[in-house]
Amino acid sequence: MSKNGRNRNKRKGPARSGSPAARGSSPASLSSFRAGRAVDSLAPAFVRWFDDGAPGAAATALDCLAAIESVMGRYMDRVAAADLTRLDPVILAEALAADLASTPAEDEDDDRGEFVVAAVHGFVDFLADTDRWSGSAEQLADVGELLSALVGETDDWALVDVPVISDEDALEVFSELPLIRRTTALLQWIGDAKPVTATGALRTKDIEAAAACFGLNVRGGPKQAGAPAAGHGGSEKQTVRSMYEVPLLAQAWEALARTELIKIGPTKAEPSAASAVFQAGSTPDRLEELVFFVEQFLSASVLGYDPEQPWEVLVAATVASILLAAASEDPPRTDSILDPRAGASAEERATVETLKTAALAQLTGLAEQGILTIDTHFRVPPAVVRCIATTYEDATVLEDLGLLDIPDLDLDSEDA
Repeated sequence: MSKNGRNRNKRKGPARSGSPAARGSSPASLSSFRAGRAVDSLAPAFVRWFDDGAPGAAATALDCLAAIESVMGRYMDRVAAADLTRLDPVILAEALAADLASTPAEDEDDDRGEFVVAAVHGFVDFLADTDRWSGSAEQLADVGELLSALVGETDDWALVDVPVISDEDALEVFSELPLIRRTTALLQWIGDAKPVTATGALRTKDIEAAAACFGLNVRGGPKQAGAPAAGHGGSEKQTVRSMYEVPLLAQAWEALARTELIKIGPTKAEPSAASAVFQAGSTPDRLEELVFFVEQFLSASVLGYDPEQPWEVLVAATVASILLAAASEDPPRTDSILDPRAGASAEERATVETLKTAALAQLTGLAEQGILTIDTHFRVPPAVVRCIATTYEDATVLEDLGLLDIPDLDLDSEDA
């Protein structure tokens, strides 16, 4: 669990001031006092480590410290002369259980438990990242495994094996993705700021320059009768009335907003401090930004369907299932995807063909951004597999798409 992930991604939980985390407190005891002193001594460094420049990050760090102090007070109740830089996983589990039991949930939406575990997980990450961990590597691994399991980050049911790739090699791959290079061009075009409409979109007159960053030949203006749809370049300049009529630009813009690489206000959009890291940060920090952006782009482009429209859900489910298969060690052949079943009626064949056309259009778009390769097989570059896993290996996402019964997907991944 990274500090950027806790601050800014969709799984961050109740990371906000005044969250339920503030209601928990350890019992008034010598152990509580000792824990408070120990946590206070680390607080300034923890806040600096945690704060990545995102709005409210420092306040969230303080909420985390309150939860950490509560748990560590209970931890010290159980261990004489405890050192908070070398935690015993068994005793930590007992302390967490006692702390969470002390403040039962008020309702189904009370997510204090999730926040407390995430805060302690962050504290352990902080100790490891800043070389303050004084226990053994095995002990650190055991504590990390415990906390990951408690927040549902286990890989027991993983659909895809994420390959181990060094940060240096992964950064080289991500930085060369057409999606990243084009998004970097867009950030550079934005400069200090660009005006936006009341909906947070670029103004009509700015669409042409922004779209050009992605190699799209479009311009904003009154819609011309019979004009082709925007989004795939071409020699003839297409006219659109809104940025949202240019899917690729709209999806990248949404991903920039989700990752808080840009801050969209009432009248303008401006890059955040994280955008500088995205463009030219140190290896670990920049890689984290690039990976997070690709994940959010995948979510915006593939999962941005209308749940009330069954056909949109079906297309999204098809694309997601193909991407999951393409990220596996046994990628599916392109000539075996969505073949009509034997004995299918003409109507069924027509439906399958329409679905295939819609899904392939989205997959081709992802391939143009470097997220996928399409030749004899559909394949996801090894370094990018982590993004597929993070985006789609989520029970809620799979359930919404109707893909929890993965073995029944009609995908033939056998080599010819």
